[in-house]
Amino acid sequence: MSYCKDCCAEILSPPKAQLCPLCGTVLVPDASTSSTPAYPVFVEKRARYYFARRVLLFASLLTGLLCLLINIVATPQVWWSSYIITGLLYIWVAVPHMFRRGDNLGGKLFIQVVSASAFFVLLDLQTRWKGWSIDYALPTIFCVGIVGIMIIILMNRTSWAGYVLYQLALAVLGFLPLIFYFAGLSHLLLSALIPPCFALASLAMLAAFGDRSIKNEFKRRLHF
Repeated sequence: MSYCKDCCAEILSPPKAQLCPLCGTVLVPDASTSSTPAYPVFVEKRARYYFARRVLLFASLLTGLLCLLINIVATPQVWWSSYIITGLLYIWVAVPHMFRRGDNLGGKLFIQVVSASAFFVLLDLQTRWKGWSIDYALPTIFCVGIVGIMIIILMNRTSWAGYVLYQLALAVLGFLPLIFYFAGLSHLLLSALIPPCFALASLAMLAAFGDRSIKNEFKRRLHF
């Protein structure tokens, strides 16, 4: 019987076996060889991850509460703690979803676009609403999202159908700056026109190069 230092497992290997069948590490002869088969003991990495996440969540809550308390006591005339709390909320909403395994890459991009848009609008509201979020931030974020989903599709052409709904959702968001302009919320026509142009390019790409699998995906998702 041999012992693997990386897997922490006792391996019932043939006499000539030198590498661990699990990870390929060089095996070490085990002095305490027993006649009963031993099963590999794996370190539960997921438990460590959840513990570290709880610690970070506690630290974030404590930071937010301390900043709020200091703000109330020391500088009640300027609510600077709201910026920190908003930033912490954005981090906890957007960042974990971005690194989550197995999720659709288009869905991750869509969540990042929505989260970043909400984050900048909240910051704009906290700075007495000067309108910079609608004039500059949202058009930029929507353009980046539309271009990003088009790049993802070009890199994964065979699985286009899995991204098509996110492509359409981001294209719809691209028309929001123009709606804001006609509603009087935005005052820059150029920044209101650029995202719809990107959205139309994305829709043209879908119409020109989309195949039957995309239509089948629509029927499957929308149940018709």
